[in-house]
Amino acid sequence: MAACFEDSSHSKSWLLSKREVLESNAADILATSRDDVYRLRLFFVEMMHQMGKELKLRQRVISTSVVFFKRFYLKRCFGEFDPRITSITMLFLAAKVEETYSNAKFFVGLAKENKKFAPVYENLDVTVDMMLKLESFAMEALNFDLIVFHPYRPITMILADMGLKKLLQMAWSIANDSYRTDICLEHAPAKIAVAVIYLSLVLNDYSQKERDRFLEEVGMSGKGSPEIEEILDICGRLIELYRYYSKKGKGDSLSHKSVITLLGKLRGAAEGRKALGKN
Repeated sequence: MAACFEDSSHSKSWLLSKREVLESNAADILATSRDDVYRLRLFFVEMMHQMGKELKLRQRVISTSVVFFKRFYLKRCFGEFDPRITSITMLFLAAKVEETYSNAKFFVGLAKENKKFAPVYENLDVTVDMMLKLESFAMEALNFDLIVFHPYRPITMILADMGLKKLLQMAWSIANDSYRTDICLEHAPAKIAVAVIYLSLVLNDYSQKERDRFLEEVGMSGKGSPEIEEILDICGRLIELYRYYSKKGKGDSLSHKSVITLLGKLRGAAEGRKALGKN
């Protein structure tokens, strides 16, 4: 692993602007809508978290797999690369990168046989060979930059140094939720860690004075400074995510059937583009 984040490929190649991230799945957005693509991306990130838990993978492995998934679709679309295959492939790849024992058959078996996930794969005969072929392509698409840094370590260190260990469980939970957004593509893990702790302070009713003191102690001060604005932006994105979750059950979430229908629509659009390209 790189000696420090600043020297890593994560820092040098994979911290992107909001505009670059918004261009993810560009062809899919043209074929349906930005809202549908957002819900589809969130559906598969949620599914990857659930699959990882079923496979008893460490949270770090799951988070790494989500980063791989999001990076992969920066320049590719769901219509050409089925996310049902990509999701389990990235989990498998992340398990190997994070030095966790993995057998491809377990991942394919989970997709085919587990009652939670089988409905999503009902019209797709996913195989080990299919997954291994995509893994090889995915590593190349990721430029073989497979070391991913996460906010977990800085969260633990900051809370220990400041005597705030009682916030650790909440901070880790919020950090896990952050992978359901695109924060991991835009911000350094240390900044995410500070934002997650800051939001934990807010949710635990710490005063504004106490929150300002926290920012000063981690080297950030000055109202309106770029660093403070970055921290507040991350917090705002997380709050938006929680607001979205509060709407679930009111028609905003995707069913298995609607996922399959939407993927079919995107696949048809991709095939149409391919046919036009040949002409």
